[in-house]
Amino acid sequence: MEDGGGWTVVQKRRNGKVDFHRDWEDYKNGFGHFKLSKDEFWLGNDHIHSLLSQGENVMKIDLLDWNGEKSYAVYDKFRVASEKDKYRLHFGMYSGRAGDALSGGSSMVEQWSASHSGMQFSTRDEDNDRYLQGSCAEENKGGWWFNRCHAANLNGRFYRGGNYTARYDNGVVWGTWRGLWYSLRHTTMKVRPMAFMDSLGSGAGPGD
Repeated sequence: MEDGGGWTVVQKRRNGKVDFHRDWEDYKNGFGHFKLSKDEFWLGNDHIHSLLSQGENVMKIDLLDWNGEKSYAVYDKFRVASEKDKYRLHFGMYSGRAGDALSGGSSMVEQWSASHSGMQFSTRDEDNDRYLQGSCAEENKGGWWFNRCHAANLNGRFYRGGNYTARYDNGVVWGTWRGLWYSLRHTTMKVRPMAFMDSLGSGAGPGD
C-alpha cells in the first residue's frame, strides 16, 4: 500500500539467499519466496506479461545502497511482450532520481550498446542478446533484457558491501546511479495501471 497503493511487486532483492542465475523456464514461471518483506523473488515473465497486457502501466524501481541511501526510477507505458516474442521489453518516458539506466546512459554510444528498450529476455540457456562474443546472461549471472550487455541488471549476482571486483560487471547494478561496479543492497520492481495514478489527482505522484 506504499506510494499511494495499487502496486504489484514483480521483483525483489534483499539478501542474496535466492539464486537468480536460472533457466528460461524458471524465469517464465517465477521463483523465490513471495510472503515476507525480506524475501526475494521474480514473479515470472508469463505473469508479468499478463499483468501488463491490459491498458497502460507504470513501473517504479526502488533502489537502496549499502549506506542506506534511497533512489528510484519510474517508467510509463511499461510492457513486456509474450513468450512468442521472447518477452521483449518496451517502456515510455523516464522520471526519478536514479537516472535512466534502462535507456542505456547519456551518450549515443552507450545507448546503442546498453539500452534495454526493445530487447528480448535472455537467460543462461536462452541467449537473445546482441552480444556476439558471448552470453550476457551467463557472464552477468542472471536473466534480464540484455543488449551488449547492460546499463542496469537488477537480477545479477548479490555482492555484499557495495563496491565489488569481478571479471564482469555482474552485480545487482543500476549504472546511472551507483555505477556498474557497485552492487545494490535492496531493489524492488513494482507496477500499477497508469489510470490508477490519474485517479489520485495531479498532486499525487509515485513518491520520493
